Amino acid sequence: MFHRWWFVKLLRKTEPSPPARSGPSREQQELILREWEVIRDRLTTYAADRVTLAGEIFRAAELQLPPEEAAPRRDYLWALEAYEAAGRLLDEAADLPDLAAAVVLAERAVERLAAAHAGHAGARPAAPAVRCFYNPLHPPVPPRTTATRPGKKARQRPHHGAREAAADRRPACPDCRRAILAGQQPDILPALLPAGATGPHSPRVLVPYFSVPQQWSPWSTTGCGAYDDSAPALVLRGEHRRRSTGS
Repeated sequence: MFHRWWFVKLLRKTEPSPPARSGPSREQQELILREWEVIRDRLTTYAADRVTLAGEIFRAAELQLPPEEAAPRRDYLWALEAYEAAGRLLDEAADLPDLAAAVVLAERAVERLAAAHAGHAGARPAAPAVRCFYNPLHPPVPPRTTATRPGKKARQRPHHGAREAAADRRPACPDCRRAILAGQQPDILPALLPAGATGPHSPRVLVPYFSVPQQWSPWSTTGCGAYDDSAPALVLRGEHRRRSTGS
């Protein structure tokens, strides 16, 4: 979604640090912000569509579960919380990761709703999608399988290269994995740090969303809520808005 934007080349691979004196010029800053606003508007529309679709699915698949169906009931209540949290994020989003989290939570809500229905019917729920860490809006991560005969362990490859180790470090969609294996930067979801975030006179700067310090963003270590079941409750408590930068 973001690889075609020129300013992705400015994303840093490490945690943000004070910019050098030869940082972006005023013109570059203005261009970065204009492009960021275009992406924000497009992602807002996409997130609104996903949250709306989730709402339609919930209305069509409402469940009434007795207390004795504990597991389906937990799934259903979590799904309701996740859907509500997605709507709140959509209304209050300050940056691209907030909007991405709205999409992730809306889609996870539908997944957990399906799990509740499966449990209620006595069936085994489908495995949830594994989302790309580099950009949770990417297609799901396909399962990694190794062809082995029954009863035999998978053979470990003796020569596990550095690039392949890097590609295995975090869940990656096929495109991002191929980029890492080729020694290229994957298509990373960016975040916009406000002015002064990395120093008294630092400009607003784009960084990979996972480089934002955890105390500033709940999404940097959780794949925008993809890997954290406490994310809906956190949003409903309003903790997603607590940023040490004051933004």
